[in-house]
Amino acid sequence: MEFVDLIFVVGLFLLGVGLYSAFSLLRLSITKTKEELKDTNVANLWVLFTVGLLLGIGLVYFWFD
Repeated sequence: MEFVDLIFVVGLFLLGVGLYSAFSLLRLSITKTKEELKDTNVANLWVLFTVGLLLGIGLVYFWFD
């Protein structure tokens, strides 16, 4: 396994984490009311979504370069 393949696998993992947090945010927004969402800490899911998608896409890009 080369270094570029390892970066690609890490990128796919981060994309998976980002997509999981996106689906979790979607599920929470559908099932909970606005008042319940204020009580729930969804900031962690937003951070996971942002970091996972941005870093994941960046790392996967190097595999195709």
